[in-house]
Amino acid sequence: MKALLSGDKIQQWRTWLSQRTKLRYVIPTLGIGLVFVTLWQLSNVGSAMQAATPTVAVIMSVSPTAAAATASEAEVRTAITETVAATSTDATSTTVSIAPGSVEQASTTPQESSTEEAGALLDRTLNILILGSDRRPNTPNWRTDVMMIVALDFDNSRAGVISIPRDVYIDVIPNHQPNRVNVIDYLGERDEPDGGGPALIKRIIQERMNIRIDHYLRFDFSSFQEVVDALGGVDVDVDCPYYDYFSIEDVILNIQPGLVHMTGAEALVYVRSRRIGGDLDRARRQQRFVWAVRNQVRDDNLLPRVPALYQALDDSIQTDIGILNAIRIARFALNLNEEQIHGFVLAPPTLLTPGWRSGMSVFIPDWAAIRAAAETLFEGSPFLDTNTPTRCP
Repeated sequence: MKALLSGDKIQQWRTWLSQRTKLRYVIPTLGIGLVFVTLWQLSNVGSAMQAATPTVAVIMSVSPTAAAATASEAEVRTAITETVAATSTDATSTTVSIAPGSVEQASTTPQESSTEEAGALLDRTLNILILGSDRRPNTPNWRTDVMMIVALDFDNSRAGVISIPRDVYIDVIPNHQPNRVNVIDYLGERDEPDGGGPALIKRIIQERMNIRIDHYLRFDFSSFQEVVDALGGVDVDVDCPYYDYFSIEDVILNIQPGLVHMTGAEALVYVRSRRIGGDLDRARRQQRFVWAVRNQVRDDNLLPRVPALYQALDDSIQTDIGILNAIRIARFALNLNEEQIHGFVLAPPTLLTPGWRSGMSVFIPDWAAIRAAAETLFEGSPFLDTNTPTRCP
């Protein structure tokens, strides 16, 4: 495996950071899933040191946050150096000390339930909610097409991913009528701008799945496309042929099985397409794409691409993960191998049942079965083994 950064590149990072005299308060994040959190650290920490106007931030899209302000320039420099050094080896795991529920809390939205709740699932992992929407400028509403729970188990050097399809039916939404899960972010933001959406989703996940959400990361698809292009594209192991056309983007997806190099526009259609295989197959492809990006980040030298990555992230992604802990998460994530990643997609027949509710075609969840599946998240085969379809749709 090619080293992420050579010794010379580490020195370039040190020189670059030492030339900046003031740590900016807020950095944007990158993202889809665990890997995009990783990308953020390598692309934005340096940019955060520049004397530029602070960009968007965290759950409230406000400027300075306490979490970022607590990190000194020396601490950030040390954390980056350690991360670069750790990921420049072939090590498959690393020890990171981050306590679930206590990682640099940058959010001003209170948790809906105690992190010490008896019987809570995944209570020893750091749980991050990943949201990807089709939100566009000047659009009155939007839908969430990507919803994942990423569970990081630092004690045992492993991670888990649970994908929630957009058509899962939620029969009780506080202050709203029952609806699909993909409208909850929009409803929450409409009621309480700048943070109400993630807070409402976190509450529902806690109540129904009994999983505490420590942090969230939300992105829109324009930023997704720009980030992939800034990386120079991503090589994806495609297991089935796909064809689709997105009229708004004017992009045709026509790919065959094998290793496919995707531009940002192509990758966006690949992770969004439901024409073949529906929403369940899309969720499976999203998980595979996350791993493909992780491999790209792990094997490539990102230093020359930092300016492009920073530009791609400006004003497009929100998170409540503090800077130092995000760097530590990056170090942990980049050193995981495919055997240490587990996951599943909520799917019929055991977890969901196709049905009709409130005039909509939906998936009706079996919450007891879903909680049982989450409890055994790390006991099954690695997710790449379970992620491959037995036959193409």
